[in-house]
Amino acid sequence: MSLADSLARIETWLAAHAPRILRESLNPGAEPAMLDALETAVGRPLPADYRALYQRFDGLNENADNFGSFFYGISFLPSAQVTANYQYRASDAGVVSLTKALLAIKRDNALNPHWLRMGFDGSHVWLCLDLDPAPDGQYGQIILLDEENETAFVVADSVAGLLSEFALDLEENLYVLNPDALEDGDQYLSPVQAIDVVNWCLAERWQAVKDL
Repeated sequence: MSLADSLARIETWLAAHAPRILRESLNPGAEPAMLDALETAVGRPLPADYRALYQRFDGLNENADNFGSFFYGISFLPSAQVTANYQYRASDAGVVSLTKALLAIKRDNALNPHWLRMGFDGSHVWLCLDLDPAPDGQYGQIILLDEENETAFVVADSVAGLLSEFALDLEENLYVLNPDALEDGDQYLSPVQAIDVVNWCLAERWQAVKDL
């Protein structure tokens, strides 16, 4: 599935099932100049599919009337927050080693600034664009970083792969509108337990990670 197809199918699903996320929560696309500035700050090329995603949607607006979510039911950071997070981590010399990580991922520093933060669960789990993979990894792979459990693993081989899986999961009813959020008048996507990346220890999709 091409990235354009994935985005179209995601938008179609949201329009039918969670229109407030599509129309209120998601920001309009980032200007190319903003992404150029991020690329300059990072000092490494941004993958074309990452740029394409952010030029369609520049993350979620946390101040919108609808408090929504995106892939895997977590936040989707706007490019300005991605840039600020990178600059903060790049200026901090702290190093925290990982206890468990796939061979595709460098485990020497969980605070690696070149793991560009894309999504956050509000507690200790991040989705990151990996611009500094291990030799067995792929530039631009998407990794999950669980800071509390000092664990990282690959969620998708690229942004395009992440969005393709997101589109398919939506269409296969692997997401629901969180009932507690609905009571508050918000449309908020929650993944079913089988694919829940935040609670990966209990999710069927991520069972192989437990053996790291």
